[in-house]
Amino acid sequence: MLLCFLDPIEGAEIATLESQGHKCVVGNRENVAELQAQIRDAEVLIVRSTQVTRTMMTSASQLGLVIRAGAGTDNIDVEAASELGIYVCNVPGQNAVAVAELTLGLIIALDRDLAESTKDLRASHWNKAKYSKASGLKGRNIAIFGFGSIGREVATRARAFGMTLHALMDNRRSAETIEQLGHLGVTLHETTEGLLAVADIVTLHLPLTAETEHMVNEEFLGRMKSGATLINTARGRLLDESAVWRAMLNNDLRVGLDVYQDEPSESSSQWETKFAHMDNFVGSHHIGASTDQARTAVAKGVVSTVRGYEVGLPPNCVNIAVQALGECAIAVRHRNEVGALASILTCLGTAGLNVQQMRNEILKGTTEAAAVATIHLSQRLLRRTVNELEAIPCVIKVDVLAPTQPER
Repeated sequence: MLLCFLDPIEGAEIATLESQGHKCVVGNRENVAELQAQIRDAEVLIVRSTQVTRTMMTSASQLGLVIRAGAGTDNIDVEAASELGIYVCNVPGQNAVAVAELTLGLIIALDRDLAESTKDLRASHWNKAKYSKASGLKGRNIAIFGFGSIGREVATRARAFGMTLHALMDNRRSAETIEQLGHLGVTLHETTEGLLAVADIVTLHLPLTAETEHMVNEEFLGRMKSGATLINTARGRLLDESAVWRAMLNNDLRVGLDVYQDEPSESSSQWETKFAHMDNFVGSHHIGASTDQARTAVAKGVVSTVRGYEVGLPPNCVNIAVQALGECAIAVRHRNEVGALASILTCLGTAGLNVQQMRNEILKGTTEAAAVATIHLSQRLLRRTVNELEAIPCVIKVDVLAPTQPER
């Protein structure tokens, strides 16, 4: 396959992919015509921060997979990908430790005023009295918004500092996550208002969605304690930056940011943020995931994703429907022979039934084993269609997993 990388990746992983027979090209962002040609022929696009638009995907007639070499996928037009039949996969969790480490670094830097202290030392100013004033982290309440892989890593490290962990209740959490929350001793709050009322530190680890965009607004900030700390290493547009600026001026809010609403897309450029002129601010350059360990782990995740896609099982695919579709499901037990599925699908098509999801599994056995095709259909079956399926020579039995439609 032709794999096109639109952002840098570890050379060792490119070598691994090439050793597996893939052709790998790194997109030439300096030459628009060449880049367009590379994208046009690509079967797989791999990106970190580059935007993948509908136009790009439409122009790539061979494209079947877009991989986000990281957790979020908000830089990819997932809706367009679904319309075009293109898988979108991410590589979650591989950079979680790196982001968590930076999160704790920003918290410590704000508590100890490390940025201003360093600035004074560079200007030959010694001011021990000023920089001896710090709250310390032990016993302080940290509110963690988002308990995915990054949030859990932050919680583990914050707990090691002796901090008290707080989060929102969420009925959608898995049993595994709930167990981890209990093990970490996280106090759960029913409302955002109740959570913010106790928080000395608020840290964000949420994806950018219509619901989370500008979630940190005037109302949110008004519920935070005076002198509290806000950390964002997730997505810049989670914040209403004007409201944050006002809270820094009027409510002694201390802010640590790795991401910004209008940050440059280039790796190096002239850019200014008004936060940088505030004494109660510490910032970094969207480098939360940028450690050697994280880059290597993510690159290995990309290799694993390509391997899964080759065998029809792309891991961590964000645009596969997870719920069962259709009005009716059937399990067709059939002999594992050439043309079996074709005959079954032809029969369903003749009956005017659209297959919306399907899985075919060959059973394990010491002799020639049968297979079971589980098929979700757009409509319920008539009894005569079940009889027609069972009349196919390769079909052993048809089990209707939802009620059949009455004969008319």
